[in-house]
Amino acid sequence: MKNLGNPFMEQIKNVIDKVPEKEVLCFTGGEPTLREEFFEILKYARQKHPEKFLFVVSNGRRFASEEFTKKLADLNLGNFRLGIALYSHRASIHDEITQAKGSWQEAVQGIKNLLKYGFNVELRILVEKLNYQEMEDFARFIVENFKGLERVVFINLKYTGNAFINRKRVFVRYSKAAPYVQKATDILLRKGFEVKLFHFPLCIIDRKYWPLAEGTTKQESELTLLKKCELCTVKERCPKIWKSYLPLAGTKEFNPVLRKWVMSS
Repeated sequence: MKNLGNPFMEQIKNVIDKVPEKEVLCFTGGEPTLREEFFEILKYARQKHPEKFLFVVSNGRRFASEEFTKKLADLNLGNFRLGIALYSHRASIHDEITQAKGSWQEAVQGIKNLLKYGFNVELRILVEKLNYQEMEDFARFIVENFKGLERVVFINLKYTGNAFINRKRVFVRYSKAAPYVQKATDILLRKGFEVKLFHFPLCIIDRKYWPLAEGTTKQESELTLLKKCELCTVKERCPKIWKSYLPLAGTKEFNPVLRKWVMSS
């Protein structure tokens, strides 16, 4: 009988083979670490693209196992980063968001294990109703507990899938959350962390944070600018607005940045 091999791996290899050299190769979910082929996939990706930047987005929970973390370290992947999701400095809030009891403890231990083995780790924080008011305390927790962390990314939610289904529980306006995120950003920057703000339109954050937020990180089909944004002098630099946000929030909080204001500020 002919050995058909692993159809999933053949499909993944085909995708990896076709990724242009200048593009980042990102592995995301579901949860990629749950695949039994996880290590095989990364090993193949590095063999196929020796210099390419590899990026894995994960909930971090499997890295609570030092054995699992060491197995990844033994691959010697080089130009490689892990983006680990953590939603609060408090277990109760994180576990409520994930709807998985014990997930905070595993994620925190996972991050510590990854840092212990010298991995480039990015902390990814989704900003929502349940956590936005505690961002300053969260930043202090990061400073105290995650020495060696490469960068922290605050991300405004895309309201599709579960986020839309649970919108009454998680929705928060950009303009309401931004002041708390900015204060947390200041704490992290003072301690030498790199910080990024994903999907924070420039008109709703203070100008000094614009360099942290500029540019789009998702497909243009998921993003938009408003008609009034045509007057904005920084629209080309703006990360734009999630289309899925507008039916929930409306458009009143967005105002074009005018050249006179930019020149005088």
